[in-house]
Amino acid sequence: MASSRRTIILQTVFLFLAAPVFAQNEAAPAANPARPTVTNPATLTPVGYLQFEQGYLGSLNSPQTSSQYGVNQTVKITVHPRLMLELQSQPFAVSKTSPTSASTNDAGDVLAGAQFILWNPPDKSEEDITKDIHRHAYVRSALPTIAFAWLENIHNGTAPDIDLGSQDRTGLFLFSGHAPVIDVHYDINIIVSQQSTDIPSLANPSLMHHIRRAQYGQTFSVDRPFLNPNLQFSAEIYHFTQPLVASTSSGVAVPRANLVGALLAFSYQLRPDLVLDCGLEHGLLSTSTQWQSFAGFTYLLPHRLWPDRNR
Repeated sequence: MASSRRTIILQTVFLFLAAPVFAQNEAAPAANPARPTVTNPATLTPVGYLQFEQGYLGSLNSPQTSSQYGVNQTVKITVHPRLMLELQSQPFAVSKTSPTSASTNDAGDVLAGAQFILWNPPDKSEEDITKDIHRHAYVRSALPTIAFAWLENIHNGTAPDIDLGSQDRTGLFLFSGHAPVIDVHYDINIIVSQQSTDIPSLANPSLMHHIRRAQYGQTFSVDRPFLNPNLQFSAEIYHFTQPLVASTSSGVAVPRANLVGALLAFSYQLRPDLVLDCGLEHGLLSTSTQWQSFAGFTYLLPHRLWPDRNR
């Protein structure tokens, strides 16, 4: 675990130190962060460039943990104007199942997947994408960009789950657009996931049954510039069913569990290829994580991995 922590620290230091050097050698296009909201944008990252999204996430009073503090990472690469590949991981998390229990250090799940653009508004061109200057700022149309994404769990971690739980596989429909009258960008996700766990057999408790359950989620976020064109304010509300949760964080049994959360966050574009973010989330139901805090950055490596054949 100490080795994992050193790796994360070295990666973070490298990205921050290397960014100014790379920027001097090559003009990078702008990053397109999915952070800091739960909702992901339908739009993709610039074609041919690696994008890193990394940050801290802390949570308090969740159904399975009294506290958890860890690091989340996502790496994305768009290989075609309509297709993006991504890898999500939680390298480590420090968790406590109760206020008096000892802390455990674990790694979380690793998920891999892809996102595909199904439809772009007629007035959105490839030139619009390259001119993006901040979080989804190039989406000018009131009509949304529509995309579909699929994620598969390729490695089961040992870190305890918080309110959302772990997914075996997930399908998402994503919508991103702009409300021109009030100058607000919006993102909407409709999500269906499969969750699974092992439970003791009623006939023979020494035997375990592997069960699978469907999870459904809906997320909605809005953001707009705040005081400064490089500073953006985001607000979000989201809902997920919890098919494998049977009690609240205080141990009270519930017949059916759902989580609802509200999130407020700020993001600041330090440079077109580097965006910083931070924020807070509050759970609105008894089986929701009551408080979450987060901070991180999105960095677009400003070296294209293959030549642009359109030039």
